[in-house]
Amino acid sequence: MATGPQARVLELLKRFNNGQLVCIDQLEQDELWMNEDPKKSCEKKIRRDLDVIKEYFPDTFELVRRGGKGEKGCYKAVTKSTIDNFINKDTKALLVQTFNIAQRNNLLKSLDINEDDKRILESEIKKSKDCYEFISKPFESKKGDEELLKDLENAIHNKRYVKITYKTATAENIYLLKPYKIVFMNENFYLATENPDEKYKFTMLRLAQIKSVELQKEQFHHNPDIKDFIKHLQTPLPLYKPNFREHLLDVIIHVDKNRAKFFRLKKYLISQKEDEQKDGSLIVSYKVTQEREVEEIIKKWVPYVKVISPISLKEKIEAELKQYLNIN
Repeated sequence: MATGPQARVLELLKRFNNGQLVCIDQLEQDELWMNEDPKKSCEKKIRRDLDVIKEYFPDTFELVRRGGKGEKGCYKAVTKSTIDNFINKDTKALLVQTFNIAQRNNLLKSLDINEDDKRILESEIKKSKDCYEFISKPFESKKGDEELLKDLENAIHNKRYVKITYKTATAENIYLLKPYKIVFMNENFYLATENPDEKYKFTMLRLAQIKSVELQKEQFHHNPDIKDFIKHLQTPLPLYKPNFREHLLDVIIHVDKNRAKFFRLKKYLISQKEDEQKDGSLIVSYKVTQEREVEEIIKKWVPYVKVISPISLKEKIEAELKQYLNIN
């Protein structure tokens, strides 16, 4: 059996390529690295071999060390191609922002991620974080969110009913619900649920207003229509009706040419479609579950936006503006 430097480095490469965690303490007991004098430490020899890999394979392997101060440490490798495929130029900004959200809300504690893989991910994202700054509204959070999330993840994964104590400004209610998804929307977290006993079968609850969660033994089956409905959520104010696609409401607005560029650059809802007019203005359309979903967008851009249809929405916004301006 070969025991020279080449054999040692090849053995390390083989172990790294197989995804193994390589620990210096273990290598010291391996005959490939053991010295003739057992009292003489072989740690320096091992570290030289690791340095060779770092030097000659800088574009192939990323070595991530595990171990605290005073510990000899363990190493794991991830191929650069894996990192580049996972964190490509099109997804890096989004991944950095997602990671920031998770860190600011202590959500990393609730994720079932191997600590070594988490270090690899953090290492790669840190390289890009210095290039980005995300200025946004503060996220809603409260003490104990990570435990709440763990309970909800458990319930969602195992399709178990939950009994939720939910607090609003005027009341505190208890609901028995079917949890489907945790949704991050408009810089806040919501729980998308099916309510089996209420008139409104679909409910979005803000996580910050959930006081407690009790997992129930009883399990449930997903409603395929509600699962599809969740995939098409646009706002935290959806109104679900069975066979929801048949009940979508068309909203059409006219955008003044002096503000049209903002609607070209940004989709305010996923369903937004723009039709360029000869004078530079836009006809913009949305498909929503109820008028409330688009009201705030329109009010934000008054007087540069006018509602074409439905007439009920046009009249409602005009009435609110008149009331605000004290116009009879």
